[in-house]
Amino acid sequence: MPDDDDLVLPPLPLATGARLPDPDGRRITAVALVVTTEDGAQTRVELRPEHGAWWAPTPPPEG
Repeated sequence: MPDDDDLVLPPLPLATGARLPDPDGRRITAVALVVTTEDGAQTRVELRPEHGAWWAPTPPPEG
């Protein structure tokens, strides 16, 4: 079980869709969550496409 202070993404789609809204309408090829800490550092969490939605990455196996 993760520590209470760990960032844990839920096991549900964080975004849906394959195109940006009009008038742009371009096809989306990647979606990322950018986390900024209080010291200004940034970490990108790349989401993975599956079943028409963008999901949090699969956590690495424990062990």
